[in-house]
Amino acid sequence: FIPLKFLPDEARSLPPPKLKDPRLVYIGFLGYCTGLMDSLMRMRSVMKAEKKTYVEILEPFHPVH
Repeated sequence: FIPLKFLPDEARSLPPPKLKDPRLVYIGFLGYCTGLMDSLMRMRSVMKAEKKTYVEILEPFHPVH
């Protein structure tokens, strides 16, 4: 089993990108904007979302009562 077989040998020998790379910030910002645009197109307001506590979220999986 060879991991990342789809990458050529030259790509596997490259170091990972730095965390301060502006391209990573740009890609993250585009992902954030894409999520906002998706919510706007589906008419789901982020600001009107119902606030839940952890107990309310986890109760269907682990009943507290």
